[in-house]
Amino acid sequence: MYHNKSLTEKELLIDLLTSEKHLTVAYNNAIIQSPCPQLRQIYSDCLSNTQQIQFSLYNATEKRGWNKVNLASDREIKNMVKKYSNLI
Repeated sequence: MYHNKSLTEKELLIDLLTSEKHLTVAYNNAIIQSPCPQLRQIYSDCLSNTQQIQFSLYNATEKRGWNKVNLASDREIKNMVKKYSNLI
């Protein structure tokens, strides 16, 4: 059954952002698995382009208030450094 409902700008941007995230994973896997240097370079170029697009989309969602980032406090950062410094 077909419904004539258009996606909102928010839905479109979030969908595009999610798609770009999946593409970066796919290109990265292709680079790792490719034995051909020329093909690896092509995939690397595609990955770089995809990352730039993803960042632009991310900025567009953040600008509209749809993707807020909670910044860690100095105390939280120090606690994480202390927690993981034992692993090195």
